[in-house]
Amino acid sequence: MVSIKSLSLAAIALSWASTVGAQTFQRLGTCPTLGCVFPPDQTDFLAGQYFDIRLEVHAPVNGSEATGKPIPDSNFTFTITKQGRRPQSAATFFNVAEPALERWNFTWYEDLFARDAKTPSLVNVASKIYRRVALYEAGQYTATLSYNNGQKTTASWLVRDLATVQKTKNIVLFIGDGYVYQIEVGSSNQANLGQE
Repeated sequence: MVSIKSLSLAAIALSWASTVGAQTFQRLGTCPTLGCVFPPDQTDFLAGQYFDIRLEVHAPVNGSEATGKPIPDSNFTFTITKQGRRPQSAATFFNVAEPALERWNFTWYEDLFARDAKTPSLVNVASKIYRRVALYEAGQYTATLSYNNGQKTTASWLVRDLATVQKTKNIVLFIGDGYVYQIEVGSSNQANLGQE
């Protein structure tokens, strides 16, 4: 028969294990690996909507993600394809000049232990930004960032057609002064009591 004390100890151990497992900080959804695509995967656009595309390739110098290559891959490529068509480089697809390469770095703490020890991880970054681009045809698009000799980060984007505009027939206007319904009813009942 299992004693209450052993069950209590098991519960404490399990809660402690889940706490220790939750000590690490998560990467952004746009950067599931060392390559980042902004806007991220599963983004929806309206046809003709302007947006910027930011690409980043990370090269951690230290920490658990360090690859031994402290210089980020500056020869990364970025392609876009509409479903059923062939991939094209982003510059060709959007008919724009290839943007300039940017280089910068940042530090972050991989977990609470590194934060407490004040030992941040240094990450060098190579980046490009395509400004004010638009997808004019509705459909499913795939954006692929290729870097570090074969690694890839992919984002799927859905472009929706603009709905046909219908004329407005009725307008409903709600005006309130910030009171909840119960206060309004109570105050009107109180006012009615005074009139009797």
